[in-house]
Formats: sequence, structure tokens, C-alpha cells
Amino acid sequence: MPREITCSQFFDGDSLQGSRRIVVAEDGLVESIEEHTGPAEYSVLCPGFVDVQMNGFDDVHVATASLDELIRLDQLLLGRGTTSWLGTIVTAPLEKMASSLGSLHESFQSQQVHGFAGIHVEGPFLGDAPGAHPVRYIVACDLDWISQLDPSVRLVTVAPEQTDVIPAIRALVDRNITVSLGHSRPTKLQFNDAVAAGASMVTHLFNGMSGVHHRDPGLAMWALNDDRITCGLIADGVHVQTDALSLAFRAAGSRICLVSDSVSWRNHSGSRPGVEIRNGAPRLSDDTLAGSCTPLGECVQRVVQECGVPLQSALASATSVPADLVGLADVGRIKVGQKADLLALDSELSVLKAWRRLPS
Repeated sequence: MPREITCSQFFDGDSLQGSRRIVVAEDGLVESIEEHTGPAEYSVLCPGFVDVQMNGFDDVHVATASLDELIRLDQLLLGRGTTSWLGTIVTAPLEKMASSLGSLHESFQSQQVHGFAGIHVEGPFLGDAPGAHPVRYIVACDLDWISQLDPSVRLVTVAPEQTDVIPAIRALVDRNITVSLGHSRPTKLQFNDAVAAGASMVTHLFNGMSGVHHRDPGLAMWALNDDRITCGLIADGVHVQTDALSLAFRAAGSRICLVSDSVSWRNHSGSRPGVEIRNGAPRLSDDTLAGSCTPLGECVQRVVQECGVPLQSALASATSVPADLVGLADVGRIKVGQKADLLALDSELSVLKAWRRLPS
């Protein structure tokens, strides 16, 4: 039988609306969306969250995960509101990264990991702000290696100051792969050239990059001021202070893409040795941040409750903005005739239930 869902506030991916009644047909397609009067089942209904930077969660490390582990990871994320995600792998020797990519591509092709929407390759073509990335494996852009990337790769992070970055960006964009700039301290010219070549995002704004200073601007400043750039932002309360989160949304609200940057904090064999949670986030032994342990839904909660970000803007930053950024046409919005990919939240924006599209 069709499933009826009612809510007090409805966000369809573009606008926040009042009370609605959504009918989902037996085949999983959204059959109708109508105004609703009377008591509602849920406080908020929105598209499922889309996380384009997720290295792992709990004890599952994406780069080394088996198919069964990815299926379990997918269920862990679904229970926290993330219905679609890009598995992220980070800097390592090129041959090791190629091996990880090959295994992940096989799992992606299996269609058994329903929320696995593709891969984000973060490194090794990075620059002068490596953060937790091992410097010994950061290398110049390898155009041949890039040309062999599987079609499951949807997003690649590079640094504008890296050797051969402009032909690399062009090659990636030509293959419909979104290019993000990160772990970088570029000159303004290098930034401009990278954007002109097709880069359209920065990876985790403020972190791993030159910043915002009134006499010494850097990548964060230029990204906030450039309408062509979507800004990835970690809102776990550790990576970026609340005033800076507020600033980012005020400067570039419609261009903010919330990301979790979560890692497998309980998997010491898969993550870098010596990573442990201290002061609210996974860190290396020298206290360098090495990702988060916070799901995307909690990031949405935080920016609304602690930073005063309007609910519509916060929800868009975790649904339609990331979906559009990496070309996911079937998620990020709720439309009649499209497979239901829905998320119910309570009045405190805690996740109550998710309905996720499944393969035909």
C-alpha cells in the first residue's frame, strides 16, 4: 500500500514550506505532495543528507573496506540521516591508492551498497598545507594516473600550487569529475588559474588552507568571495569555531556544502597509526586534526542551534548543494515521480527515520 507521511515543515531541496502530506507509492516513487492541515507525524521532512567527504565511520575505514564492511557502514550512516555518500580516500603511494580505488569501484558497481554514490580522491596532488596527509606521499599531478580513474570517482581534491595542476584540472573536468582545491597555500594567481580551468569547490574551508586575514588573504578568503566556488565546511564544533561557521554561512550561504570528514576512529589498522580521539575529534600524536567523528546530521543541528543559520540554508547545505556539486540527479530534492529519498527530523533536528531510494 502507498505510504502517507505528514510533516509540520517541508523542505524539498529548494525551499522551506509549511505542513505537507507526502504519498509514496508501492514502487517507491513520490506520488503526490499536498498541503496538510491538522496534526503532523513529523516536525520536519527533508531530502536525505548527502555527504561528499566521508572517510569512514566507527570501525569501518573506506580505503580498505570489503563489500560487507561498506554495506555495514552504509547502514550506520543511514541510521544517522546520511542516505548518500562519497567514500573518501586520502594521500598514500599512488599504487596503493589505485588498489583502493579498484576495490571500491567493484563495490560501487555491485549496487549492493545503496548509499554509496561514488568516490572522493583527496590527494596525493596536494600542496603546502598538508595537515594530516603524509608529506612523503604528496606528489606532482600524474596525468596518466588521472586518466585511468574509474567512472565511480566523482570528486578530486588538488592544490593550485602543485606541478601540472592546470592540465590535471582540465582533464578531470573533461571527464565530469568535480575538482576541489584544498590542503593548499596558493598565490591569488594560482587560485584564479585553477578556477578558470574548472575547479568549483574548496575542501573543508578554513582547514588545510591559507585563511582570512585583512592584510594577508588566502584561499579561504578568495573562496568565500568567489561565486563560482562551493565551500566544503566541517561543522563538528572542533574544526571550525562557531563564529567562523556563522561567517561562512553569512558570506556564502547558498554555496556552503556541509561535510562530515568522518573517519574510522575505532579502526587503528585502517586509519593512520596513532590516531585517537582527543578533545572532540580524531587527532595525530602531535594534535593535528585527522578528520571528525561526527555524522553530517549533527553538523546540520549545530549550525542551526549554535550559529543561528536559517533552517532552509542549513538543510540545503547538506542535501541539494552537495548533490548538485557532484552531479547526483536522483537525490538532494523531493519531487513527484522521483524515488523517495526522505528524512524525518524532530523539532530539535534529531534524525527519526529515513526512507531511501533503492535500485530498480
